[in-house]
Amino acid sequence: LYVLDEPTIGLHPRDNGRLLRALHKLRDLGNTLLVVEHDREVIEGSDYLYDFGPGSGSHGGQIVAHGSIDEVSKHKGSVTGPYLKGKKSIPIPENRRPVINSAKSGSQWLEVIEASHNNLKHVNLRIPLGTLTAITGPSGSGKSSLIDDTLYPALARRLHRASLIPGAHERIDGLEYINKVIRVDQNPLGNSPSSNPATYTGMFDLIRELFSKLPDAKIRGYTARRFSFNVPGGRCDDCDGQGQKCIEMHFLPDVWVPCETCEGKRYNDETLTVQFRGHSISDVLAMTCKEALELFDSIPKIRKILQTLCDVGLDYLTLGQSAPTLSGGEAQRVKLAAELSRPDTGQTLYLLDEPTTGLHFDDLRKLLDVLQRLVDLGNTVVVIEHNLDLIKSADWIIDIGPEAGEAGGQIVGQGTPEALSKKFAGKTKRKVPSHTAKALAPVLDEGPYEKRVSFDPSVIDAEQEGDLSISDVGDQASMPWEVDGLKWHTVDRVGRRGEPCRWDGKILAEVIQRIEKHGSFSDTDYSSRTVVEIAAQKKSQGWFFHAITAEAWLLKMKFRTATGTFRREQLVPAMGLKTLNQMDELPVYGNEPRVKVKSLRGPWQEVEIRAHSWEEIDNPVFWEFIETAAKGFAKVTDSTAKDPNKHTPWKKAGQQWHFSRKGFTGGRNIQWPAEVWEDLYGLLHSLVPDGQFLWNNKVLVHLYQKGGRMPWVTINTKKAEDLVLIVNTPTGQTTTGRIADLGRKREVGSGKADRDHVKIYFRSVEDIYSGDLESFLREQMELEQ
Repeated sequence: LYVLDEPTIGLHPRDNGRLLRALHKLRDLGNTLLVVEHDREVIEGSDYLYDFGPGSGSHGGQIVAHGSIDEVSKHKGSVTGPYLKGKKSIPIPENRRPVINSAKSGSQWLEVIEASHNNLKHVNLRIPLGTLTAITGPSGSGKSSLIDDTLYPALARRLHRASLIPGAHERIDGLEYINKVIRVDQNPLGNSPSSNPATYTGMFDLIRELFSKLPDAKIRGYTARRFSFNVPGGRCDDCDGQGQKCIEMHFLPDVWVPCETCEGKRYNDETLTVQFRGHSISDVLAMTCKEALELFDSIPKIRKILQTLCDVGLDYLTLGQSAPTLSGGEAQRVKLAAELSRPDTGQTLYLLDEPTTGLHFDDLRKLLDVLQRLVDLGNTVVVIEHNLDLIKSADWIIDIGPEAGEAGGQIVGQGTPEALSKKFAGKTKRKVPSHTAKALAPVLDEGPYEKRVSFDPSVIDAEQEGDLSISDVGDQASMPWEVDGLKWHTVDRVGRRGEPCRWDGKILAEVIQRIEKHGSFSDTDYSSRTVVEIAAQKKSQGWFFHAITAEAWLLKMKFRTATGTFRREQLVPAMGLKTLNQMDELPVYGNEPRVKVKSLRGPWQEVEIRAHSWEEIDNPVFWEFIETAAKGFAKVTDSTAKDPNKHTPWKKAGQQWHFSRKGFTGGRNIQWPAEVWEDLYGLLHSLVPDGQFLWNNKVLVHLYQKGGRMPWVTINTKKAEDLVLIVNTPTGQTTTGRIADLGRKREVGSGKADRDHVKIYFRSVEDIYSGDLESFLREQMELEQ
């Protein structure tokens, strides 16, 4: 008995016949062969079929048909039969994306010049951007050497600073048209059991955020972190949030058993009490994508990811299914769904090596829809492939060959599937034959041709009636601190982790009352669950008093007053508060004083006092302290009112402040010399002589073009590590490839109002002149005009 699992993986259609003949020879010698296979040629060459289904995952596991090819083809319950009989098929798109292979066409191409890695014969590869391109050829002909070993490492090194060494080649042209390169393989999402489809796609972060917005979570003080099974707090501590325990068997494989404490739910009972529409966070992880889509149908951000997972054929997958248990095809489709779910400007190059491995005809059809969708979004998809159903659906084919090893390494032909097939048709003997064209011809003749419907991203992003932003979840319920703030913070308050607070609420009530007597302040703000704030009458002048009420044993009070108002060595003994180690009645420890005095930037001093009981602070020293602190605060605010710029030198000095070596963030070790800013300023001034520089920000300088309403560029002059130039440019107009040689490092991010922010970092004068910064800035000026 021979058991073979997909023996055609990695084989060119030319080699399938050879394999099938070898299998038949083994059978004819009296052996039995049990083959798991999706390839049509092998299936049709079998003597007996077992068809499993009817669906995937929990919807499968049944033999829906068995018998000869004819019997299975006629069986109504078979999922493979319709494809064998011809009732179902993967259509050939009659409206392929046009590719004009001409230098004068203005088309965008990515070119690898003189690639000679392994068996490649100084190949010049030209990939049309914005298309689905298939790289074909016999096994060992050089496809992976060209794409995986040369193109991908070279692009990843230039665009993403990856530590990869590309195969030998002269250069790559067209880099300026690409924003990033992503290789989507069939490797597992991760080796850890804690990785799953929900975490990989980023959906679980959104779900945890949603649960933290629910009223029950807000009252208990649960943040999104509470609903993570990877950190202590909300997870079951007995199994560390895995839902199961590992029993080491030493010389035998480890055995995993369900956790007896949480019964496989991963979380402790307190966390599970918070529910969204009757479902706890554990219930959500146990749902399939299809079930979760119904639950979160009114939450657009989560719905989009779930809809995409369903679209790629993973509606049967549970959100919390452990990553190592996913098949290679499932892992790959999760990765593709994650890419489709991201807000994308296009201009990404996706590389896939034999993505159809292990896929049934139905799954292949869904994969093709996903790949076409990626291209419709403005990206380029390049697949190394042997499957004729995918090859026939491509916009462009590049055939490598003609044979394997030293007999390969050449580009045999390229063009649309029809053009390639026609070029090598007939009995004419060519010096360099194309085995792909020969195998493709009957497939194209068989058809059927159908018009492909382009993907419209606005459909999946369309707003539906009843849609709710995650930030708005739970907003309809009034929180107790919003109903009666004083009562909540002094009587009903709850600790950060949902535990009761045991400090005396009378302290806070009396302190608030005394502060309101001794100064002119704005109304006491109780709008936060954990903080009470009393600010200056003009709130822009800052706060005077903060009470942090969510500590279990101590009320933390912070007072801001004029610098020099109190001296630590005098105030600490005068207050007479014991250290925590001296308070035997409290289960918390510490030897530092419970009164702290520190100087802040500008004219401020901050005093922090942590109190537990009413008796320890109800004395003349404490009440006199509050009065003195209030007077010190008033002294600063009155001074600021008379001279608003007294404590903001950047508003007074303007340009001089930004050229000075003061006010840096990130430490005093400034890593770039002043000449860097001087040279960059000179370049900008020469480019926009009639532009207007705005100097009144503490760390940023804005440059407006003449008549501009928003800054054209912004310079962060007070970052210790680098001088940062931020160019405000129209969305999608600048790729990472275009700025790959500018500055010390660079990045493109989304801004506001359909704008991108191009950030370029400089640490030396050479960083300014090493690339073509001036021509790049001129291009951006033309875009603005």
